[in-house]
Amino acid sequence: MLKFDIRHPDGRAEELRIEADRALIGSGGHCEIRLGVDQAALEHILVTATPTGLMAEARSFQPPATVNGAPFTRTQLVPGAILGVGYTQIAVTPLEGVGQAAGGQTEKKRSPATIAMAILIIPLALFVIFDEPEDDTVAAAPEEAPVLWKEEPPTCPQAGREQALSVAQDKLGIARSKQERRPFHVPDGVESVVYYETAAACYKVGGDEAQAKALAKVAADLKKDIDEDFRTHRVRLEHAMSTKNVPVMQKEVRVLLAFTEGQDMEYRTWLANLERRLKLKYGDVSKGNQ
Repeated sequence: MLKFDIRHPDGRAEELRIEADRALIGSGGHCEIRLGVDQAALEHILVTATPTGLMAEARSFQPPATVNGAPFTRTQLVPGAILGVGYTQIAVTPLEGVGQAAGGQTEKKRSPATIAMAILIIPLALFVIFDEPEDDTVAAAPEEAPVLWKEEPPTCPQAGREQALSVAQDKLGIARSKQERRPFHVPDGVESVVYYETAAACYKVGGDEAQAKALAKVAADLKKDIDEDFRTHRVRLEHAMSTKNVPVMQKEVRVLLAFTEGQDMEYRTWLANLERRLKLKYGDVSKGNQ
């Protein structure tokens, strides 16, 4: 269990407890710790309890996720560390195993209200786990194929020639950097397409037609390659579901969640629900099959 003490920008204090070893912080409806859309991205920070302590992973950098005021990508949370998302401050505390009794055994204190809730919740949990469809889906997958990019490519945010060329150079540098990280971080590959397309649009506004055309082709080729990878993993998930191969299902769900990271789409919500249900029912059985 994880306890989140949240201090909102307006001064409100809130305490939330999550019955899980991981929790998403963001504005998305599937996040366990949900913040306002004006404060956080759809998925901003993932907090995970590991045998060595709490780990925090930044999922968005607009605004930068921070620990004790310092931006981070992935870090271990020491006791007393404060996560920041914009003007929202969050302290995370693992509650499993707190309160050591004599002899080194863990003393767990439960209030009458907690016991009453357990009496109600446990039968419901057993019903959810055992009285559900055998195909291990939360619901049917959305019929409409998910799309990673908008139909219309981005336009250049600058209209002046010099300003457009400056933006083009900046976007091109980011695009190349993200493309290099694609083998290690799938979302960077998806984002690199947008940066290449923006750079191409800005080079066109700046009058460099040759560079604009070349980068538009790079973006199109990269988009085609990533789309094919995305489709392949969706097919693998469908096959694993049809054969009830749980380890492969869990692995492919994680990969597909990486492809759709930060996107507000029905398919991603379905994937997140499927991941949680599989973990609830089977635990994480994919680790021994990687």
